[in-house]
Amino acid sequence: MMQSTPSASASSAPTKSFERVFGESGTATSRTRCQVFAFEAYTTPSPQAPAKHSSISQLSAEWEGDAKGRAALEEGRQWVADTFYGEDGDTVRTLRLRKGWSQARLAEALATSQPHIARIERGRENLTIETCRKLARALEIDLNTLDQALKRQEAIAQARQK
Repeated sequence: MMQSTPSASASSAPTKSFERVFGESGTATSRTRCQVFAFEAYTTPSPQAPAKHSSISQLSAEWEGDAKGRAALEEGRQWVADTFYGEDGDTVRTLRLRKGWSQARLAEALATSQPHIARIERGRENLTIETCRKLARALEIDLNTLDQALKRQEAIAQARQK
């Protein structure tokens, strides 16, 4: 079991709590608890995790290297798409999550970087037709579906700025 460290800057109360089982029962990755917090803009940097603790990136990389862990992560990402982004409809983010892919995995399929995928998903990237073709191939959708997804996420991004 992983230890957790409360953050000095994370003083907000949870807004939602979820518990869901992914993968086979009895495995280390089978039970997942998630609390969603609403954070304000903090000026103090987060403290470093103690040596005995693992970061989310480290845990994710460890689980991606194991077939059972990877399957549990993919199932978890699909759940996130439906639970948190279900009302958004088809966007690049929801299409990626429904495939069970991380941003890093999609970036690898497109021969680009994870930050580039993050900008695409936020609607802050003007895509070339070649990138659109790669994205459509990776997500196994046609270009018309991709166009609608990009328009939808752009509208969501604009609505959040207001």
